[in-house]
Amino acid sequence: MQIFTTKYLAVGITVLLASLVFSQRNAHASDYPIFRDGKLIIPRVDTDAQPGSFQNAEFQFEASTNSWKLNQFVETKIIPGPATYDEKVEAIIVDSSPVQVFLKITGQFSNGCGYFQQINQVLKDNTFEIILHAGPNPFPEGIACTMALVPYEKIIPLEVYGLPAGTYGYSVNGVPAGTFTLTKDNTL
Repeated sequence: MQIFTTKYLAVGITVLLASLVFSQRNAHASDYPIFRDGKLIIPRVDTDAQPGSFQNAEFQFEASTNSWKLNQFVETKIIPGPATYDEKVEAIIVDSSPVQVFLKITGQFSNGCGYFQQINQVLKDNTFEIILHAGPNPFPEGIACTMALVPYEKIIPLEVYGLPAGTYGYSVNGVPAGTFTLTKDNTL
């Protein structure tokens, strides 16, 4: 009985620790700025060069000087090209009123620790620029990731409501991936 209990206790602790690590991945992630305890956290700052160039910018209000101090931020540089192995991008157009357009992105992470931290999009000159931000290794130092390819699938809704009729392109991490056409203005 002691071996049975110890075995399941060890499995339970392993699952608990793994779930705590993965639940912390997005503990501070949000789509909107958050103001709490005198700190302002802005999840995403776009630049002309790249959507989401800076992430999780944290500002502290300094009452003595009536100003904001930048505490920390994460700079994300995207190297143009596929984010993962065998990346495929497909546009899915839902014939509804208004029309909905989704990008289905599939691929494989190079190891068991891969995940996307943020996925950002911006419309520039009739092209939707999608940026997939790969997250850092979520495990503490010294814990290795499996070296097996891990498949993923992401469905990203494009913000097409209110757009005029026309042809629109889409790119993922700086690589043109295709086009779609709105045959009429996309409003109610």
